[in-house]
Amino acid sequence: MTKLNCVDLFAGAGGLSEGFKQAGFNTIAANEIENDFSKTFKLNHPEAKVFTEDIRNISVKDFQKQCGINGIEVDVLIGGPPCQGFSMAGRRDPKDPRNSLFMEYIRFVKELKPKYFVMENVPGILTMKNSKGKLVHEIIESEFRKIGYQVKHKKLLSADYGVPQKRRRVVFIGTRTKKPISFPKQTHTEKPELKINGFQTQSWLGVETILLDKTDVPESYFHSKKMINGFKKRKEMNKKKGNGFGWQILDPKKPSYTISARYWKDGSDALVKYTETQIRMLTEKEVARIQTFPDDYQFYGSKRSVYTQIGNAVPVLMAKAIAEEIKKYLV
Repeated sequence: MTKLNCVDLFAGAGGLSEGFKQAGFNTIAANEIENDFSKTFKLNHPEAKVFTEDIRNISVKDFQKQCGINGIEVDVLIGGPPCQGFSMAGRRDPKDPRNSLFMEYIRFVKELKPKYFVMENVPGILTMKNSKGKLVHEIIESEFRKIGYQVKHKKLLSADYGVPQKRRRVVFIGTRTKKPISFPKQTHTEKPELKINGFQTQSWLGVETILLDKTDVPESYFHSKKMINGFKKRKEMNKKKGNGFGWQILDPKKPSYTISARYWKDGSDALVKYTETQIRMLTEKEVARIQTFPDDYQFYGSKRSVYTQIGNAVPVLMAKAIAEEIKKYLV
């Protein structure tokens, strides 16, 4: 039987593609503008042709030609257009998603005509409005319907799918077929052994499942006394202002806080504490594990680049759950 295929836009380091691969899909082509991200993708998905270019400068025909996918029917188009990509050059409304990278994604859906598409984004997209006060996600869904796709969205929590991290993402799924659109059922819960719709769930995974032994962590990941005191002062100041946390210590028994793309700075979003004076940031390997990348997944680039790639990624096991749900309607 021929493997189901997918095309990955705004592919990043390949979290979505890795999840789809684990569900039995084959990524045949991808686009990514950042060089390090693209090289990481190529290292781990050699079967895919990767076009490293600004998507706004690519015609769909050129993309198909460069990637060798002319005449191939695409099963699923996947990707996450950055919401920071709103163009300031829009003549009417710089906040209108039709002037943004979302429209590039929709352009590829329109021309490649995949049976299904999966588009993921930050939870803020559900409350984001344009200058006229209209919800951005409603505009985007309307644009998909104009090109013949039914579409639904849902906010998913990665910890509910075996990811040791409480990362929330909004997932849009669309299809041009008459087949259903459904989202993966929760497999893990905060309360152990809870039945949901008759399905037995497992407990959320804590960060203790991904931590390296203390002796295996280089000294450079541990913070100095001065740095720790700085974190404490920042937390006190922020608390008074009611603005953020300043720093967050991980509970080994619970999923991690969201690992952001800026984690490389000091790791203050998610710190490991042994004693009051022994506090460290997570290593690149641990952060990759939190995002459920396999241990043999290779990342290209500097330390900063690798943290950024991992922080920007879709958790692999959540992507796999989405892929398995869609696969039911394609086989």
